[in-house]
Order: sequence, then structure tokens, then C-alpha cells
Amino acid sequence: MNPTAEDYDHVPYTVATWAFTLHVAGVYAADEEVRQHCQRVLEATDPDEGNAAGEGLVRRVRDLLPGEDPESVASAAAQLYGERVHRDLGTGDRMIRTARIRKYQFTAQLPWLARIWERHGEEVRPSWLLVERVTDQVTAADPNPWNDIDEERRLPVSDFHVLWELDDCSSLYLTR
Repeated sequence: MNPTAEDYDHVPYTVATWAFTLHVAGVYAADEEVRQHCQRVLEATDPDEGNAAGEGLVRRVRDLLPGEDPESVASAAAQLYGERVHRDLGTGDRMIRTARIRKYQFTAQLPWLARIWERHGEEVRPSWLLVERVTDQVTAADPNPWNDIDEERRLPVSDFHVLWELDDCSSLYLTR
């Protein structure tokens, strides 16, 4: 059986991937287990070892997440990164938001989380994206780099704003 995107719980994977990419960038989580799992992924010498460390990271993040809504994800992020967590990238109109995002992108050089609403099969539901870059399009990372499904996404900025606005522009980002 080939795994599909529906075969795993997206939010813990997305948050774990965010924690890992922050770790690689030198922004370390306060949680010792998360730091250890991130380091094990970095030091893995074969795919099985790396996958096991990645799955350990996801399990730990799942333990920290009280839910998938913005408040729950912000609570878990605060446990990991304390007062460096901010939620105001989505304030203002589209032009102001885009300028703020680009300023953050160029000054911090860190990924951030955005929650959008989109169609999944027959239903419309929220999804958390790990935003890596915003140019004329929004590039969101594969939420689960530990599987063989390539899920990197690219959305035109205007489409991203529409989907993001459906969730009141929920977002999380860190200051260094």
C-alpha cells in the first residue's frame, strides 16, 4: 500500500517540521526531548535512523499539542519557544500583511506557520502550512519530510490571502 497525505495527522507533522527547521537555523526549543530528536535527525547516518528520530520528534510534538486550533498550536509553540512566539503577521490589509511577511522573511530568515481553509475531498477544513518563502507566490514546505510523499506547495500570493483570511489570518512566527 502506498501512503497518501491522509494517512497521517498533519498538524503534529507540520509543527515538528517547523521545530526541526528552526533547530537547523540555530533556534532551539526549550523542550529537551524536542532538541534531542532534532539533533538525532541531523546526526542520522541512514534513512531508518533518521525516520525513527523524525517519528520520535512528531510523537513528542503530538504530546505537547492540546488540539489543532490556533490557540492550541500557539500554546504548544509557547511551550517550545516562550516569548519569542508572535501572532501578528496577519494584521492589516493584504498589502500591509504582505509587506510585514516579506520584512520578517528577509530579517529573520525563518519559516512560520499559517492556517488556511481549503477543500480536502468533499469537505472544506483548516490546514496548517509551514511557510518558507513569499515572493510572487507562497512556498509552503512539505509538512512531513520523513515520508516519500512530496507535498511542497506553491500558491499565488492572492490565493494564499483568500484562504488565510478564511481563518482570520491565524499565524505563528518567532523572533530570534
